[in-house]
Amino acid sequence: MKRPRVIVHAPRVDAPGAREVESHGEVHALLPLGNAGAPDKVGSAALYWEQPRVFRREWRLVSERGEHLLLHGHGISRRNLAAETPTATWTLLRSFGGNVTAADPEGRELASVPHGWFGRCRFELPSGPTLNWRRRIWAGERILEDVEGHELLRLRRRFAFLRFQADVSLAEVVRRRDDLLLLLAVTFFAWLSEPRGHAH
Repeated sequence: MKRPRVIVHAPRVDAPGAREVESHGEVHALLPLGNAGAPDKVGSAALYWEQPRVFRREWRLVSERGEHLLLHGHGISRRNLAAETPTATWTLLRSFGGNVTAADPEGRELASVPHGWFGRCRFELPSGPTLNWRRRIWAGERILEDVEGHELLRLRRRFAFLRFQADVSLAEVVRRRDDLLLLLAVTFFAWLSEPRGHAH
């Protein structure tokens, strides 16, 4: 997979905490999810995943403040994408068996979603505990839950012709997690990786 060309890692004066990354000839300024005065606290602004171009392997998590996450790749397959955050780059991979993994640049596994059955999968983190990732087919939703069944994160498909997009809902407890960006990137990639004939 072609590695992205990082333009600058230092914060910009007009966008504190931003990291600029080039993908498909365009520059993306990725901002922390938190507010400028409280970068570790995720506000209540609506989040959603959008696919800017039809047939382009590029998706970005955005809010009214700008872009926060970027998933991108080249070619026609969605099996291998790079995930860009305001501070790091991860690799997202789907095996031929349907298992989804995220790894850091050194190849250390950060999270995995083994192939499941009947719309239910495990969301495994090296630090534990294992979470539950399930789908509601009739509602077009995917939900991440803790071990007790409490909802942490929800993806709901947004209709867009020939594009794959989704609204994101976050429970208050998950907004305070240090690994929130990882959860957001891996859950959306797991959704993208589900067998379908109409998503690109």
